[in-house]
Amino acid sequence: MVHNILYYIVKEILKRTLVRMLICCVIALLFCITGNAKVPYIPKIINYSVSDYKAGNQNWAVSQGPGGKMYIGNNRGLLVFDGIHWDLVKLPNNLGVRALYISKDGRIYVGSFEEFGYFEMDDENDLIYHSLSSSEMNVYLNNDEFWTINEYKGEIYFQSFRSFFIYDGEKVRKGVSDLSPLYIFTLDDHLYVQFMEGGSFCRMDDGQFTELLSKKVLEDDVVSVLPFDHQLLLVSARSGCFIYDEVRKKLSVWNTPANEILKEGIANRGVMMKDSTFIVGTISNGVVAINKQGETLWHINRENGLINNTVLRVFADNSDNLWVTLDNGIAQIHVNSPIYFYEPLEAQIGMVHDMVIEKGIVYLATNQGLYALSENDSYPTLIPGTQEQTWYISDVGNQLIAGHNTGTLQLEGRKATQIPGPNGGGTALRKTIIHGKEVLLQMSYRPLSVFTRDMVTNRWKFSHNVEGFSNLIKSFEVDPTGNIWASHMYKGIYRLRLNEDLRSVKEMEYIGKLEEGNESGTINVMKLRGRIVFSDGSKFYTYEDLTGKIVPYDLLNEDFPELSDTYRVVSLNNDLYWFIRNSEYVLLGYESGRFQLKQRIPFTLFDNPTIEDRGNIYVASDGTSYFCLNGGIARYDRYRNYVDTTRVPLSLSQVRAYNRHENEFAPLPCKGADAPEAGASVLSYSYNTILFKFSYPDFTGRRFLIYYKLDGFDNEWIEGTSNFQRTYSNLPYGNFVLHAVVKDDRGKELSSLSYPFKIERPFYSSWWALIIYFALFLCILVVLVRMYTMWIVMREKKVNEEQKRLQEEQLRAQEQLIVKLENEKLENDLTYKSKELASATLSVISHNDFLEGLKKEIQAQQLSGSYTKRFFDKLIRMIEENISGEDEWAIFQTNFDRIHEKFFTNLKERYPDLTPGDLRLCALLRLNMPTKDMARMQNLSVRGIEAARYRLRKKLNLPEGQSLVDFMIQFH
Repeated sequence: MVHNILYYIVKEILKRTLVRMLICCVIALLFCITGNAKVPYIPKIINYSVSDYKAGNQNWAVSQGPGGKMYIGNNRGLLVFDGIHWDLVKLPNNLGVRALYISKDGRIYVGSFEEFGYFEMDDENDLIYHSLSSSEMNVYLNNDEFWTINEYKGEIYFQSFRSFFIYDGEKVRKGVSDLSPLYIFTLDDHLYVQFMEGGSFCRMDDGQFTELLSKKVLEDDVVSVLPFDHQLLLVSARSGCFIYDEVRKKLSVWNTPANEILKEGIANRGVMMKDSTFIVGTISNGVVAINKQGETLWHINRENGLINNTVLRVFADNSDNLWVTLDNGIAQIHVNSPIYFYEPLEAQIGMVHDMVIEKGIVYLATNQGLYALSENDSYPTLIPGTQEQTWYISDVGNQLIAGHNTGTLQLEGRKATQIPGPNGGGTALRKTIIHGKEVLLQMSYRPLSVFTRDMVTNRWKFSHNVEGFSNLIKSFEVDPTGNIWASHMYKGIYRLRLNEDLRSVKEMEYIGKLEEGNESGTINVMKLRGRIVFSDGSKFYTYEDLTGKIVPYDLLNEDFPELSDTYRVVSLNNDLYWFIRNSEYVLLGYESGRFQLKQRIPFTLFDNPTIEDRGNIYVASDGTSYFCLNGGIARYDRYRNYVDTTRVPLSLSQVRAYNRHENEFAPLPCKGADAPEAGASVLSYSYNTILFKFSYPDFTGRRFLIYYKLDGFDNEWIEGTSNFQRTYSNLPYGNFVLHAVVKDDRGKELSSLSYPFKIERPFYSSWWALIIYFALFLCILVVLVRMYTMWIVMREKKVNEEQKRLQEEQLRAQEQLIVKLENEKLENDLTYKSKELASATLSVISHNDFLEGLKKEIQAQQLSGSYTKRFFDKLIRMIEENISGEDEWAIFQTNFDRIHEKFFTNLKERYPDLTPGDLRLCALLRLNMPTKDMARMQNLSVRGIEAARYRLRKKLNLPEGQSLVDFMIQFH
């Protein structure tokens, strides 16, 4: 009874499931028929080559750690990637990593050649390796490599081609099976093994292997085991995909067109994404995506963007994006994204200006011509006769019209014919009503053309060119009152009003700037919610119908001033609008009277974004948006139920302090954000330059910025650079807390952290140093006071000594003055007395001369006999007693010498041969006595005096002509 009930329930479930699948297929078929072409869109691919990660070519394994970082097994070691920085961690003996598994506790298990173990992260975020391959295992590890690592029931299984080893967290044991495993898989708490010998596919139960498929049944190796409802999807190497029912033990082929790709390329690895998409990597033909209905969603290889065709491992990260490790490089594929790309490498179509999807055909208007792509096409083909620039293509009432460089074209399928009439290439086309008439207006390089509907064929045809206006117009819009607002290609805008018959311009106004003082050049004109909106790079403006004036559009200026350089607005529906800038596409929604930001798509997501001012978006009837790119298109599906991204934590991957004196770095703990209870890091003052390296492993491609603020140093938040590094140099001592926050392009905070640290006081600023400084200050103060006191004493002593010296000098001067005055008086007295004495002496000499003459006279009388002899003797005796002798001359000489300043002394010193008689003659010559007087005083004759003078000249060596008297007078 129970079996019948279960059978009935299963039957009803299957019936309803089949009905739902059938309905979905019909809807999808109708969807394709009503306008969407089957274009091979692929997700965005980011390739990383050896030049990016600086390691070996081959990458064997990939996984993601609890913090979001990607770990990749490389030929040179373990690669670590946080979205910005690549780091290579080496194994002992520089071995390569062949297998990789990261457990929930953060241990990174690796397998290599004759080696397996795990890495653990220390407080400095350095990976420390712990080997698990002991010496007693060498007999099993000899010349063997480990290829897969799995966790099963809390134990880690290391698989090599010879055996497998089990690690329970404490010790390692060898597996019981003697068979050689090719691969080990874990799924839904089961462990599956594909063996090499015998080729059987088994499941492990309680340490025992149960054979599920023998080699005779599958005749191939299972390379991947994936969940498929309540069954298993087995991916074989060369036979494609199979569905295996473990309950019924039934194996069936999964009929998917992707099997041919897998068989040809040799399947190697597989993974299931969160949206149940199956990704299979191949040995020689890249990766394939298959949905649960078996449809091939995309196929990526070297022909359409993959860096290498040999896939060694595939992995879905936390954001449900795909990582592919290759034989040469690494690829990240944004599977979980609403944006998919089509960039045909076979056809270089150029810059896409516009596109239309009509009756299953994609029409692309490019700068090289008009291209068409349908389901049966491998790549777009050029429509004949449409070479050169095509500015737009528009579907106006089931009629396709394109603005071509040579004129206006009309398309039927893949055939283009020129509409007769308009001259020059059309740059923009608008369907509008003016003066109650429904018309098409086309702007071009010169004329403004009018198209009207043919009432018979119900098709648009050229009517006429409007007279009175001809200019270079890139875009235009028509407001409800009939004003035509045309944006010049390079400067300003025009406002035009046509006559009732639409054949000529009734009014024309040129507007060069929208606001005084704002010379912007180009002014863009757009239509938003039925009103005309302008932008000039600094503000939004709008035209008010009631006042007829252009005024600032505050509704946008207040909330989105950064979008004021928008040059095109494309309506997705009545409440959603794309704003196109030169850096991004921005989707705004209108809700409750305000515009709300819905999505930002930066141009950095595109390998070949649009050129400046040429971006455009085509919105299909189902609401899907298509971005026109340079060389292709991108599809944006806002309805796609892609998996929301997991919150990515901001973390510190490295903190290093730099000692500028020693020129060395010191690592610091990075646990300030993850474990605040660990306390603040304490640094010596010599390490006051700190480098912070942050990690924010977001691989979704969205835009985000990091901001920093250091409490105690920064006054405001500082925007960081793209390398997520921040250096603070020469910090003062004190307590600090570094705050870092990551925000998205809307300003929403995504993640944050705080890192406290302390820089100790330098010794010269410590309390001990302050005490020493104070003691030194006191000592110096005492010394200075003592020195000052000594200086005061010395100064006073010097002053006293100086005063004493001055007094002594004054006394000496007074004494010397007294002595001088006394000497002068004595000298004057002496001179006076000497002169008197000299005069007296001269008088005596004269007297003596007189007496001598008298003596001679008496002697003469005596000889005559007049007086007695006795009388005369007595008289003579008396005269002799009164005659002065030589003493008088000595006295004369001394007094003369005093009067004439040592005349005789100097004369004797210079001329030692002079006799006393010569000296007396010299004195008389100095006195300038006449010769007769000298002869009388010398008691000589005049002739004798002349002879004496002659002899004196000889002794003095006087030349002829020189006066002897002058010589004596001038002699000193």
